[in-house]
Amino acid sequence: MNRLIVNTANDQLSIVLETKDNVFYKLNNARMHHNETMMPLIDEILTEHDLTINQIEELGVVIGPGSFTGIRVGVATIKAFRDSLNIKAKGINNLDLLFKLANKQYGAEIVAIRGSLDSYFVAKLINGVVYKYDHNLTLEELNNVSEGKIVGMFSKDDLVNCAVVEFDAKVLVDCFKESSDETLVPVYYQLSQAEREKLKKGDVNIRLATSEDIDNIVNIEQSSFNFNLIGKQDFLKAVDSDCYKLYVVTFNNQVAGFVLLQLTDEICIEDIAVDKQFRNLGLATKLICFVCEQFKDAFTTISLEVGEKNIAAFLLYQKLGFKLRRVRKNYYSDGTNCLEMSKNL
Repeated sequence: MNRLIVNTANDQLSIVLETKDNVFYKLNNARMHHNETMMPLIDEILTEHDLTINQIEELGVVIGPGSFTGIRVGVATIKAFRDSLNIKAKGINNLDLLFKLANKQYGAEIVAIRGSLDSYFVAKLINGVVYKYDHNLTLEELNNVSEGKIVGMFSKDDLVNCAVVEFDAKVLVDCFKESSDETLVPVYYQLSQAEREKLKKGDVNIRLATSEDIDNIVNIEQSSFNFNLIGKQDFLKAVDSDCYKLYVVTFNNQVAGFVLLQLTDEICIEDIAVDKQFRNLGLATKLICFVCEQFKDAFTTISLEVGEKNIAAFLLYQKLGFKLRRVRKNYYSDGTNCLEMSKNL
């Protein structure tokens, strides 16, 4: 099997050729000039090993995060090869690659890639899962989540307690083999200017749900979760119940998310979700803060449950002051554990 893999997402350009017998590579540190140096390096490595591009059977490309221009150059080139040769091509997340390198070389459990505006793309080992933050972190946030531990990086950063990884072609090949992403959609994570403006100008409101909201709520839940879904009839009952409260958050008058509460001796968040098109706008945070403020005079504790692999939700709750109360083993229908968390109001 002849594979060709390119990484143009970092300052260092890398071209990897895997043949039946060995793994070869070419490196170039001509930052900002990957579009000029990539094709000559591909030609060079193929020629050195008596191959032509027509003999390549699989293609790989690092799809980001990293240099916006570099990612586009690499992805566009591999797509062109894929379409002309009619062969498989797979994308590799740059944070997955960095984590494998840093963990192998330094035992690091957190990695970061410097982005624009003094921000960082970050991945961290949490609850046994390598979690990639879906938004950039500031330097202060990176230092907080690193908790003093060494941070693996592709290049030296004097502001971070970091260790710089060395290139390893075999690790890049391993990442290719583990990837199942054939979309080749670039990964940027940072909000675009349009998204930032949308957040600034959006009209956000939270109100009690009505029966007219239920279809939207059910659609949001079904698109957010794969199991343990709450049925439509249960949501309808919650609208008129004294033991439950159902709220929706609207964005420009469109239902964007909801939270279902059960009221006993404490407030229990039974279900909370935000529509995919409205995520990363802080709406889940607004819902939880609203609930805490709304009921702080009547209750002393608020609790919730989250799957151990739902790292994004776990980190959000942790950030909002929730602490782990207990672990329920094999709680969900897929066999994963449940983390019960609570917060004093």
